Amino acid sequence: MPDEYIRSLARKWQEGTATEEEIKLLLQWYGKEEEDGEDVVEDTEAKNRIRTNIWKIIQVRRSRKIVYLRMAAAAAAAVLFVTGGISYMYRSETIARPEKQQVEIYVPKTQRNKIQLPDGSVVWLNADSHLQYRINKREREVVLEGEGFFDVVQKADSPFIVKAGRYVTTVLGTSFNIKAYKGEATVAITVASGKIQVQDEHKRKTVLTSNRQITLAEQPVNDEVVVERTVKATAYNAWIEGTFETNNGSFEEIANTLGRRYNVTFYFEQESLKKCTFMASFDSTATLPRILGLLCRINNSTYRISEDNKEVYISGEGCHE
Repeated sequence: MPDEYIRSLARKWQEGTATEEEIKLLLQWYGKEEEDGEDVVEDTEAKNRIRTNIWKIIQVRRSRKIVYLRMAAAAAAAVLFVTGGISYMYRSETIARPEKQQVEIYVPKTQRNKIQLPDGSVVWLNADSHLQYRINKREREVVLEGEGFFDVVQKADSPFIVKAGRYVTTVLGTSFNIKAYKGEATVAITVASGKIQVQDEHKRKTVLTSNRQITLAEQPVNDEVVVERTVKATAYNAWIEGTFETNNGSFEEIANTLGRRYNVTFYFEQESLKKCTFMASFDSTATLPRILGLLCRINNSTYRISEDNKEVYISGEGCHE
C-alpha cells in the first residue's frame, strides 16, 4: 500500500474515525512489516519517523532511550508509533469499537510536546511525562503522570477530568497546570484561567480560580498538609515556551526540574543545600552551566558537572537560616 495511504489510515485511527475495514487493513500492513523485517515509512518532510511492531513485547530504542510496553496475550490489539522521540501507544479492546481505543503518550527527558485531544482540548506535556486517554470525544477523561498544561474546550454538559496521583481535577472550560511526577512529595495544581475543582481520594473538594494554586501531599500522611495560595500562574507554565522560572522553589525542586530538562542526575554534598530557595527566571537559550552558575552564586555553593555530562555535584556552605 502507498506510504501516504498508510499515514492517512494512521491519522484516522488516532482521531477515532477509521472504519472497521480500514483498521483491519492498517493492522494487516503492520503485521506484514514485522514478517518482512522492513522499516516502516519515513516522512522526512514532516520530520516524523514511525517504527512499529506488533509483538507480545514491544521494544523501542531511540536516542539511548528504551521503552518497554507489554501487551496482554488476550484479544487486545496494540500499535506503537514513535514520532520525534515521543511515543504513542494505541490500544484497542475491540477493533470494531473505536471508542475503546486508548492512547498512551510518553514525552522523554529534554523534550516537551503539544497534543490535541479528540474533543479539541490542547495539552502541553513537559519532559518525562505520561498521558493516557481514550479516542472518544464524549469521554473527556485523562490520566497524567508528570507535568502538563491543559487548555480545555468548554462543554457545559461534559466536564473534563484529569486524574493525577491520588487527586482528581474537574473542569468545564479553563486552562491550568498540573505537576504530579512520580517520586516527588507533592502535587501542585495552578489555575491560569477559569475555575476548577480538585478532589482527593476521600472526596474532599477544593475550588480554585485564576492565579490560585494548591499543593497537596502525593503520599497519604496522618496530618496532610494542603497549601493554597495566590501565585503568578504564568510562572508555572513558562516551561511551555522553554523558559525556566522558579518562584521560591527549593534547590531540590529545581534540581528535579533541571534533571528532566537536561537529562542529568543531581547529588548534594549536604542535605541542607536542598532546602535553599530561589526566585529566578531564565529564557529558553539558557544552558545548564549558566543556570547553575547563578544559583550557586546566590546560595554560596559550587557545582561540578561530570565528564559525560550526566551528573551534577553541588557542594558548599549553602544558604543560612
